[in-house]
Amino acid sequence: MHRNLISKDSLIGDGLRFVIVGTANTFFTLTVFQVLVSFVSPLLSYYTAWAVGLVILLLAFPAYVYQGSRLTPRRALATISIYATSLLLGGLMLAQAQAQGLHPRLGILLVIMLTMAFNFGASRIVYRLMSL
Repeated sequence: MHRNLISKDSLIGDGLRFVIVGTANTFFTLTVFQVLVSFVSPLLSYYTAWAVGLVILLLAFPAYVYQGSRLTPRRALATISIYATSLLLGGLMLAQAQAQGLHPRLGILLVIMLTMAFNFGASRIVYRLMSL
């Protein structure tokens, strides 16, 4: 029974793999952000870290998280669109958090939590529910 819950195409299995890969990618890109924010603006730091994360995502994430699916040109475009939307929403949230007085080193954590839920839901639709 437990094996079926984490099978290669189950919601829980996809979710666990998303969290594992996403956590590693997030920690890496968060490190990029934290280093860059010492030298350039918070938004430039955020966008640069995001671009690094997207490259990692396109190289390693889809094949591991959504086992049994494959990266097609349409899925790549859909993934880029999802993460571009997430980037824009995250940038707006980071700017708003900063305007409300929240330090960008903390605001980025709020942005990560909110965009993570959006990214998982949207990417699972692309890789599991749509034939692209």
